Amino acid sequence: MLVALLSTLLLPGCSSPLKVFSFSCQERQVEIYVDDEYLGRDLVHITVPKSREYINVSCRENGMEIYHKRFSVKGRKGQLFELQIPKNYRYSSKPY
Repeated sequence: MLVALLSTLLLPGCSSPLKVFSFSCQERQVEIYVDDEYLGRDLVHITVPKSREYINVSCRENGMEIYHKRFSVKGRKGQLFELQIPKNYRYSSKPY
């Protein structure tokens, strides 16, 4: 039983119930949120369960949402998504 436990902890391999995604934004002043949780600026990483199908990403500047997109992550893992903020973005009316 100890061997099985150690194998599970040391060799997560394909059976890992988690997957990691990265989001990058060249606009360094923009704050990146995933599912309304602040992750940082520039390049951020998030770990989610394998069963997860979508991730909601929003970007904020000076407390105002300037970008929002729903990403499909079903069947993907270890992917980098580059967030392309339109140059002519308009602020949403959502106060944060």
